[in-house]
Amino acid sequence: MALNLPAALSSFVGRHEEMAAVAKLLDNARLVTLAGAGGVGKTRLALQVASTASQLHDERATAKSR
Repeated sequence: MALNLPAALSSFVGRHEEMAAVAKLLDNARLVTLAGAGGVGKTRLALQVASTASQLHDERATAKSR
């Protein structure tokens, strides 16, 4: 499943708890809203979660096709 996500211009450091929380919410819902003040990294977090989810999906699809 190829996603058209923008390339990350910097490394993603920390926020593993937030990533896990968003991923857990996505297990039960197709849409999750991230809310917070401007500049706290909502978009960056969403892009990282989407990228990670896409990679996991691709790996699982490849494993099932073998």
